[in-house]
Amino acid sequence: MAALALLVTTAIWGWTFVLVKEAMAEVGPFWFLAIRFLLATFLALPFVRRGKMRWKEAAILGFFLFLGYFFQTWGLRYTTAQKSGLITGLSVVLVPLVARFFGEKVTLRTGFGVVFAAAGVVLLALGGEEALGPTGFGDFLTVICAISFALYIVLLARYAKGERAGPLLPGQLGAVAGLSALGAGIFGEATWSLSPAVWRAILITGTLASTLAYYILTWAESRASATETAVILAMEPVFAGLFGWALRGEALTSVQLLGGVLVLAGMIVASIIDGGKAGPDNPAPGGMSERQGAGLENR
Repeated sequence: MAALALLVTTAIWGWTFVLVKEAMAEVGPFWFLAIRFLLATFLALPFVRRGKMRWKEAAILGFFLFLGYFFQTWGLRYTTAQKSGLITGLSVVLVPLVARFFGEKVTLRTGFGVVFAAAGVVLLALGGEEALGPTGFGDFLTVICAISFALYIVLLARYAKGERAGPLLPGQLGAVAGLSALGAGIFGEATWSLSPAVWRAILITGTLASTLAYYILTWAESRASATETAVILAMEPVFAGLFGWALRGEALTSVQLLGGVLVLAGMIVASIIDGGKAGPDNPAPGGMSERQGAGLENR
């Protein structure tokens, strides 16, 4: 269920690259993020329910989440929606390295999945006809975004392990909204005169791609390691490429299609194979035994 939920989340994120790309023609990145995440924060409040808000962890997560989204949104002004999604997927290469630094063990099976997914993302990002074209500055900003998201995924796995998803959610979304609003004020981006297309992008990204998506991600990372999560999230550039092709006519080359197949293979190797062989002493793909998992479900 965690793998399936994360897969749905990556599809939503892949779709919204097109929406944000179109919105960036009219609104500044700080202001767009401020409104988007303010909406997401209010929608996330009911998820808290029981449990104490974890402000310190949420603030740290919110900081790296803000960096990731700011550089991604800024980069979308100078690169295509498709390439932004593809380069963002490079975080799958970085997560295992960052996770090892924090002491997380990577199994051989997951390691093979990372290799497949990483190779696929590289082909997706560099296999296009304009891989080294005029979008270089936007591509560079998006690489910084990928580094920030890798740090976020690893830290989220550490903070969410064995805990409820709700208490972490509003704080991190609120931190993104606050930092974005500060930037919008400094750079004079704030305006309420926005077109219906921009408001539609804010509504969709604020609800589906922020509140819902990050609740799912926090919930899933309480049951899976950072590396396993990153392999599944490597499907995001695949969906970004597909939606970029379907909605904006941004064609995929044969090399990029091969990359998509490799990403899918990596996800299967790391997250699905052996998924039914978990027992009390044989951890499931999420890194927990059945007994531990049952304990979480009964919380």
